[in-house]
Amino acid sequence: MILPATTLASLLLLILTLFCWGSWANSQRLVFKWRFELFYYDFTLGLAACLLIAAFTLGSMNAQELTVSDNMMIAGYRKMAYGVGAGMIVNLAYMLLVAATSLSGMAVSFPLSFGIGLVVMSVANFIGNPQASNALLLFAGLVLVLVAVLVDIVAYRSHLDAMAAASKSGPMLDPRTKLPVRTPLAARGIALSLLSGVVLGFFFPVIDASRGGDNGVGPYGLAALIGAGMFFSTLVYVPFFINFPVQGDPVQVRDYFKGAKKQHFWGIFGGFIWAVGLIAVLVEAAAPPSVRTGQALALGLLQSVPILAALWGLLAWREVKGSTQGVKMLLLGTVVLYLAGLVLVSLSPVFASK
Repeated sequence: MILPATTLASLLLLILTLFCWGSWANSQRLVFKWRFELFYYDFTLGLAACLLIAAFTLGSMNAQELTVSDNMMIAGYRKMAYGVGAGMIVNLAYMLLVAATSLSGMAVSFPLSFGIGLVVMSVANFIGNPQASNALLLFAGLVLVLVAVLVDIVAYRSHLDAMAAASKSGPMLDPRTKLPVRTPLAARGIALSLLSGVVLGFFFPVIDASRGGDNGVGPYGLAALIGAGMFFSTLVYVPFFINFPVQGDPVQVRDYFKGAKKQHFWGIFGGFIWAVGLIAVLVEAAAPPSVRTGQALALGLLQSVPILAALWGLLAWREVKGSTQGVKMLLLGTVVLYLAGLVLVSLSPVFASK
């Protein structure tokens, strides 16, 4: 299998993950009126295909070393089950995130989801191994992250109030479709984002359980197992959201086949981009310790995903266009607080009492 051989390659893989995971949601915006439930079928199809191809190409090269097939022969069944379970967990988290993004936009849903996810993951890791982190730095950082989440919620509610005030003088138009904007349900979008974060917080701990030990699953095999878990769980999750939609009337599964080629393309492309990010982070974590990126920097890059996604939403899609200066300052405060909290959380293992 192909693994990074230099520190620079390891760092570039993490940067690639940051870009992919912070940018894939643009594909959801590019399908316009295509319902997120139908978009998610294509998204899952794209990521599953990418992960499977990577496992039997990059993961099977260099036969002198352990290949995916070799790894699967010695990996424990429980370890493989953890891999599939990780796929089911992250799929539910992203299904909720996609639903939240359809209501609230990237600038709101991503910081809320990943912020709560960081808190859940950090607390779970601290309970399991309190000596691995500096408690003061860790919890001070998590408090700042929670404050950033609250500020983001306030900014979103203020933005909706500004939209409601502007609608009194006529309906606001979506700059992409030129159609009247329908004010989303704020509480529902926020709740979906927060719930997504709670589920997402268990993703990496389950991954660690899958790849740990002598009979752990390697990076490419783990990617394939995660892809399988995501693909098959989609067949359960999507029908639930179709029958109980978060917004609008229920759609039919057969409506998927009525989608335009461009809509299917962007969904599959979005899944492909997300899968590339997953492969990159798994491969980087499997690199020799001598070339692996430092823990603090690695965590900082991975958890900066919501900031990049929020910037896409604010700058490319102009999700708060027409809002007051106060809303924009609150969003700036969200970014600053989140990054400050992330720095403290990332440094907590460095200053842990061994």
